Amino acid sequence: MAKLKIYIDESGDFGFTEKSSELYVVSFVFHDTSKSLKAKMNFLNEKLKSLNYNGMIHTADLIANRNDYVKMKLEDRKKIFSSLFYFALKCDIKTKSIVVDKKYKNNKIQLRQDIINKLKTMLEKYNEYFSKFDNIIIYYDNGQEKLKNILKEVFEHYNYEMIEKFNHKEERLFQIADMLCVLEKINFNTKKHIILNKHEKYFFSTFEFDKIIKDLYKKNLS
Repeated sequence: MAKLKIYIDESGDFGFTEKSSELYVVSFVFHDTSKSLKAKMNFLNEKLKSLNYNGMIHTADLIANRNDYVKMKLEDRKKIFSSLFYFALKCDIKTKSIVVDKKYKNNKIQLRQDIINKLKTMLEKYNEYFSKFDNIIIYYDNGQEKLKNILKEVFEHYNYEMIEKFNHKEERLFQIADMLCVLEKINFNTKKHIILNKHEKYFFSTFEFDKIIKDLYKKNLS
């Protein structure tokens, strides 16, 4: 039985106040379970162990030097990021993200509909890919009820199940989805010539980030 695992994470909110997010990003990591990731997963975990870190990799915190990473040097944080990033490149997975600029929306209803439209367009465009699987397992940790309901709506024509409780530390593919959200936001702002925050500019050089995006987009569904 052909099985597809989809790991989903989001960045942003449905609010329209002064403190609300400017963007809403949903990122996907697709893994055809017939293609084993065990060896590469073991390699990643051993690499992280050598860096004295075995927790969940949360990219936003890693870049911002906060929470688990507050006492870490920049060099060590970049090594952790690189370990996850190159793991993503080497794994037999596919990725995709949608980005909604909320300044062109007036309310939650418009935002919700745009997210639905973008996700349905993605599913229609790659229907041949999704249809070859007998079962789809969606990993979404119930971070936002509104997005969970949207996912149920757009995937209703597929044979899927949704897993909302799982170990974020062990599920490294979910951490890739988290990383994608962060990188997509930075890339969007870069293209719009929006000034990056001091942590982002400190963590990535322009050359480094351009290469990261170029390499990462090779993993996109096509």
